[in-house]
Amino acid sequence: MLWLPGWAAFIKLSKLNFFMGSKSEEDYVRALYYLRSKHGSAQSSHLASYLGVSKPGVSEMLMRLDKSGLVKKRFYGEATLTRKGLQLARKMTFRHRVIESFLSSSLKVPSGRVHAEACALEHAISDDTARRLYLLLGKPQSDPHGQPIDSRQIR
Repeated sequence: MLWLPGWAAFIKLSKLNFFMGSKSEEDYVRALYYLRSKHGSAQSSHLASYLGVSKPGVSEMLMRLDKSGLVKKRFYGEATLTRKGLQLARKMTFRHRVIESFLSSSLKVPSGRVHAEACALEHAISDDTARRLYLLLGKPQSDPHGQPIDSRQIR
């Protein structure tokens, strides 16, 4: 086994594919889940604005997610998460909120940076690491923004 010092090892490990999809797929699925829970719907224009991407880019990704079975896309309609997509969205939301809690409470990262940092890190940790962080933090009920942390996501 190759030994890598400090952060180099973390960066190398973070590139391993622990998850079922790409970072972009995970971002879209989590964004769909978040927007639907907050607004009751997730139109392509809302997804584009939330993710900072173009509307054609959203359409292309939604077609890709439909083919992979994560969303059900209706022609000129709204995309909805499938059971598989909902499971992934809940898992990614759990990771995101646990990481936000860790960054805020343990590392004292300024509140303005917590979300962006969590967006990057949620793809780089395993389910086991997210569960361990959750337990280390004392099973927080909500993230720093007051959003609930769904403990059913730990196994």
